Amino acid sequence: MASKKNTIIAKIKGKEPRIDSRLIAGGLGIAHHNFIALAEKYRSRLSAFGLVLFETDKVKAKMGRPERVVYLNENQCCALVTLSKNTERAVDLKFALVMAFSEAREALAADTDYLPSYREAHDNVAQLVRFHGSSVSESIHHANLERMINKALKVPAGSRKQLPPAIRSAVAVAEGIANAAYKEALITGQDHKIAYKKAKVSILRYAETVVPTLPLLEYAA
Repeated sequence: MASKKNTIIAKIKGKEPRIDSRLIAGGLGIAHHNFIALAEKYRSRLSAFGLVLFETDKVKAKMGRPERVVYLNENQCCALVTLSKNTERAVDLKFALVMAFSEAREALAADTDYLPSYREAHDNVAQLVRFHGSSVSESIHHANLERMINKALKVPAGSRKQLPPAIRSAVAVAEGIANAAYKEALITGQDHKIAYKKAKVSILRYAETVVPTLPLLEYAA
């Protein structure tokens, strides 16, 4: 039997995965305001696990129906959910929460690999463009490189923040391949056009191998 898709997704708040209280209340099958009351009741004890992050939903506030929400970290979620009766819904929620926090940690780890290589690519492109000159700006050259990587790995434009960890890691590898080509150009005196062509050949070769192993993106066309 196919596994049920996890509908609980953690948000990164202050570099820490947290779950929206509305998702937890829905998973338990209780009214959200009752769950908020429970969080308030145990707020001082929950604070032992970190900041108890209450916020007001800005979208609903603009509509004249402000809603108070609490974003809970892993230990806070565990503490509150254990107060619920061990119904089938509660058990399903506990498993979903474990999966959500695990996926969030994987995504954070992928970000740790991806962001430095992305910034390094920007810096390498900028150095080459400044040295050899160009009729267009450094940012456009870097954007062209990123578009090429997206196309090779079948990543829709504007979706990198939503990527599963495996695909984000593949993007980080592609950035590393590009960086190697641009560094070689800096050392040998080749210009950014040659560096881009070399990077493209190597990235397309890498994509042929890795793309078939990556998870399908549900939002891809």
